[in-house]
Amino acid sequence: MFILTCHAVFGEIKNGYEKNISGTKQSLTILRARLLGEENMTPAQRRKIQSTIATLVDHVAYYDLTEGLLSQFKTIVPELYAQIDTISDRLGRPVDVYIKFVPADATSVKAWGLTFMDQSSDDKDAYQSEYGKFTVSVKVWIVRRSLLVLAHELGHVKYQVPNLASYSEFHKNHYTNMPARTSMGHDIDDPSGKWANQFGKTFQKKYSDFQKISMEKAQSPLDVLVRLRKSWSKNALLIYRMTRPTHRMQNQLTTPAASTTVVASARVKQRLTGKSIFRLVNTGEAVVSAL
Repeated sequence: MFILTCHAVFGEIKNGYEKNISGTKQSLTILRARLLGEENMTPAQRRKIQSTIATLVDHVAYYDLTEGLLSQFKTIVPELYAQIDTISDRLGRPVDVYIKFVPADATSVKAWGLTFMDQSSDDKDAYQSEYGKFTVSVKVWIVRRSLLVLAHELGHVKYQVPNLASYSEFHKNHYTNMPARTSMGHDIDDPSGKWANQFGKTFQKKYSDFQKISMEKAQSPLDVLVRLRKSWSKNALLIYRMTRPTHRMQNQLTTPAASTTVVASARVKQRLTGKSIFRLVNTGEAVVSAL
């Protein structure tokens, strides 16, 4: 009973893609079996299934990438990971932090990292996001420095979760009349910005130390995503080769969203300067923290 109680009083870091991941993988298996077993399927039906498979492959690949990057983050800076993995609000209620690594074109605000924290209308200390009450939603672009961006965003989470009510008032009073929004969140007296910068500095130091003792070379998240997509698509490609004429198969298999997403991310990456910009954006009741 004591162990169960301990688990109940802490929030957790969670993979933002975890919902229905088992069902997604099962659906992939079923759709591949249909392509292999149903010889009388029309071309239109095959194209529809192919499109669905590409979407499911994307979801599973992003899930696996997020799992891997969260594992790396925990290995490199276990102390930072633990602080967020056990976070609670001002009243001691556990808050789950959902994290997604996403392509650059998947966010409306063009920033390396985004933290969406919506204050509950009936509870000024309670967070809510698209994942429900007492949750925080964090999205990080898939770029070379994704883990550093994650550290920065989690620094904001570290301060804002237990100080939501007071920080919301600070933000309202401090930034409402500011003409330049790009400095929001990182003013000299902004405690959230200070925590974000501190988390980032801690990660950079620990990452440098990790690189000195690690036997494995750090891999680009973009490269890892490409390999994951290829791996999950492999069985589907084999099925297409067995069931479709080669010349028609080639036209259809060169169009999945995989290449589009990776290229878009890469192009955005080339324009990044490495400068950290944090701002808060009010979207209704929600506050969006952007790196």
